[in-house]
Amino acid sequence: MKKISHLLAFILITAFTHVQANETKPVPLDYNPAGQKTEALESIPKIDADLVESSYKDLDQDGVPDKLDHCPNTILHVDVDAKGCELDSDQDGVFNRLDYCPDTAPGVKVNRYGCEGDEDKDGVYDSKDQCPGTPEGTIVDEVGCKKLLDTDKDGVNDADDLCPGTPEGVKVNAHGCEPKVYALANIVFDSFDDKIRADQVAKLKHDAGVLSDLKDNQVVLITGHTDWQAKADVNERLSWRRANSTKTFLEKELNYKSNRIYINGKGEMQPIASNKTAEGRQENRRIELKVINIDELPADAKETIPKAMLVK
Repeated sequence: MKKISHLLAFILITAFTHVQANETKPVPLDYNPAGQKTEALESIPKIDADLVESSYKDLDQDGVPDKLDHCPNTILHVDVDAKGCELDSDQDGVFNRLDYCPDTAPGVKVNRYGCEGDEDKDGVYDSKDQCPGTPEGTIVDEVGCKKLLDTDKDGVNDADDLCPGTPEGVKVNAHGCEPKVYALANIVFDSFDDKIRADQVAKLKHDAGVLSDLKDNQVVLITGHTDWQAKADVNERLSWRRANSTKTFLEKELNYKSNRIYINGKGEMQPIASNKTAEGRQENRRIELKVINIDELPADAKETIPKAMLVK
């Protein structure tokens, strides 16, 4: 009888322990070792694969499925490549929609607009510019070099041509002028002044430009003349100073060497017109330029103006 009591007590304790275990550790809903359908399993909704595929197929709507899209957040309505990334046709790092220069050569450094630089601002990109550093405002050709504009077709650029409009076929010097050994420049000076006036520069350039190219044994002789309105000695000094100003002009503007230019002053002594009229006096106020052999120089010609002639 005692053994039976012990057996019953053991069964009760075991059952109680099993119940407690079930209360503290619920059986998972998917626990079904026998493979039977249960009410708990039937209550779990099934995942609709087609719904997922259609709802999350292409979030950024660029035509590339999300599972293949390397750039899943592209903005709407932009062209993309097979990986879903914006197009950069010239591969310069700037997307096509932002690229103002869509055909940049490979490897060329560009700015944020996709264009390369033009350091001398001549309109030709640096990678194609064969003459970098062209002065601003210079007209250039397709490779960035100074463009030869030769209207009269004499072989001298219009910008350097002191005698534009030379007849075709005429032989010209470096200044685009038919070469001569003698030139007369009737430029206007202010009264009793020796400075080259700004409004006379073009005429003096033209008149000086006709001088023939100097040979090794040749020099330029500049002779100054005046009218007779002042005293003879005043006019003589003035003529020397005007000749000296012209020499300085030729050195600066036409690149003549100083030792290839000699000067002289004749004052009022060699008129070519009447000094009794305004027109005649203007003709007498002149500068003569002549190319001569160095051994033909007049004895009174000088390379440097005499100090006595600087006195006004």
